[in-house]
Amino acid sequence: MIETRTMAARTITALLVSFACLGLSASAMAAEIARPLFWKTTVRIKPNGPTDGVILAAARSGGPSGFLVLKTREVEGQEWLALRIGERPNDRVGWVPAFRVEVIEARNRLLVSVVKRTMTLFLNGKAAWKTRVIVGKPSTPTPRGLFAVHDFYRVNDDLRPWVVETTAHSEVLMSFLGGPARVALHGRHGALRAPWGTAVSNGCIRSPDWALRSIRKHLSPGSPIEIR
Repeated sequence: MIETRTMAARTITALLVSFACLGLSASAMAAEIARPLFWKTTVRIKPNGPTDGVILAAARSGGPSGFLVLKTREVEGQEWLALRIGERPNDRVGWVPAFRVEVIEARNRLLVSVVKRTMTLFLNGKAAWKTRVIVGKPSTPTPRGLFAVHDFYRVNDDLRPWVVETTAHSEVLMSFLGGPARVALHGRHGALRAPWGTAVSNGCIRSPDWALRSIRKHLSPGSPIEIR
């Protein structure tokens, strides 16, 4: 369920998401997504602080972008939001004025267990399904933390049917196949085929086709992905 939120509710939810950053599971908690209202929005290192790049209203694939809200802060009467902007390092945040974004509630989230090599989709706080996946090998491990969906790509190669880009980056590889080594969820066809429940990838999470289709249906850019 996605709906608009009041300022008070946003503050409470942001605190809950902050608890998740401290290592507490937030699988059943509500999260918030900020969608930019302007084509380009400057992000800052801290409220009223130095600039730290920009975020765009559209994702690279053409759909609307979204950014996970981590916390809120009021400075000199103005509300600021800390967003997971999806740039290195993996714990990087960008602050934006609240009036420059639309905040929506997103109760759907994904939980990935690297240890158990499983993935669970939560819809409205309840587990909808759970499946085994393939995770990063010891030399290129899947990073852990609180991340979010970054973008979606429909593909017809070994990664099919969907590539679900996350805001996480490999903590070992600085680039991969010409890209920034962003961690993704994708298929395991062709040369990528390996037994479920193994750790053989370069950090990405190989998932069943049906699970990727379900994720594409129920999540959107900014939806939380907890990897632990």
